[in-house]
Amino acid sequence: MLHTVLHTLGRAALAAGLSLAAAQASAVTITFDELTPGTTLANQYAASGVVFTPNAFSGVGSSTSGEPWATNTHMTIVDSQGPDVGALGLPALASGNLLRSRPGWLGENGDASFLMRFSTPISSFSADFLGVDEFADVTIWAYSGSTLLGTVSGTTTGQFTLTFAATSITSVAVRPGNYFDWVAVDNINYTLVPEPGSYVLMGLGLAVLALRRRQQG
Repeated sequence: MLHTVLHTLGRAALAAGLSLAAAQASAVTITFDELTPGTTLANQYAASGVVFTPNAFSGVGSSTSGEPWATNTHMTIVDSQGPDVGALGLPALASGNLLRSRPGWLGENGDASFLMRFSTPISSFSADFLGVDEFADVTIWAYSGSTLLGTVSGTTTGQFTLTFAATSITSVAVRPGNYFDWVAVDNINYTLVPEPGSYVLMGLGLAVLALRRRQQG
């Protein structure tokens, strides 16, 4: 009877732990294509583990533009094939919808920035940036809580992908170019880190199975 209970419990715990870990470790891709152009990006992707807020930074800026950080960062979704975008670069990294239109960029009062807060820590992040002229000022900052993990900036004009990986990223700040450069954002990818509880569950299942094997031996 004890063997049967241990066997059943171990298999159930292991299966549940593996299933939970696999689900939480899966990569998430955000393309904005399911949103209507003209939508202001905010918490539409909360179910996918991220919330967007404008104006990640304030005060004196840090880019080559010499401008302060914007207080009205433009967070509007726009159709990449519509009239409110510039040249994206070839071959195009993006299609469908993008984040940030040219008319919105013209109304910003400084260097744009926005913050992505993750409900569960992530282990990798990437995003495509398009229509870039001032590439050195396209930058991402990755944080674990209030600790800066590192930054990555662009190295070419046109379009490119910026990536960053670390063990526990809780937020990412983005500067999509400076005051003088319209830059669109698309294809945001990140990988959620499995919660500690899933590892505990997996460990319980493995421990029970190991105990059962020892008793059988």
